[in-house]
Amino acid sequence: MKTLLTLIFTFSIIIVAFTHATPTLIIRTQPQMNQSSMLIHTQQQNETKRSGNCDYKVTITTSCKSPLSTKDEISILFGDADGSEVVYVPRLDDPDSGTTFEQCTTMDFEILGPCIGKICKMYLFRNGTDGWIPETVTASHHDNPPVTFKYNIDIPKDSGYGFNNCG
Repeated sequence: MKTLLTLIFTFSIIIVAFTHATPTLIIRTQPQMNQSSMLIHTQQQNETKRSGNCDYKVTITTSCKSPLSTKDEISILFGDADGSEVVYVPRLDDPDSGTTFEQCTTMDFEILGPCIGKICKMYLFRNGTDGWIPETVTASHHDNPPVTFKYNIDIPKDSGYGFNNCG
């Protein structure tokens, strides 16, 4: 119940922040739920779409200004102009399996989440002390063209930073 209330509170703050088309700083007061099965590789788009879920491809390029590697926890949130449908993945990296963000590299993620419209909101969260710097994030799903968000900025510690280009 506490996790649900924290999640609702966090989304409320994020939705309020989505009303501007400029970069936004979001403070995350508590760690979010465990990533569990949000990162799923699948080739069965029709089956997942029938169940109300869609496959998203997210490509993150880490800046060459970033540390060589990071142990920071990196999370992502993206959504559409509707604002009521948001995809949130609490932790993209997985140090136990060797999946970490390294300087000057590009990583692809397949994310399973609720089906939304054209992606126009993108927020990254960083929890840790290494100072990870993303360069770009590109997100897409089969119904809409890819959209790229340019960061090239140190995401503030224990905070979120992103864009709302829903106009």
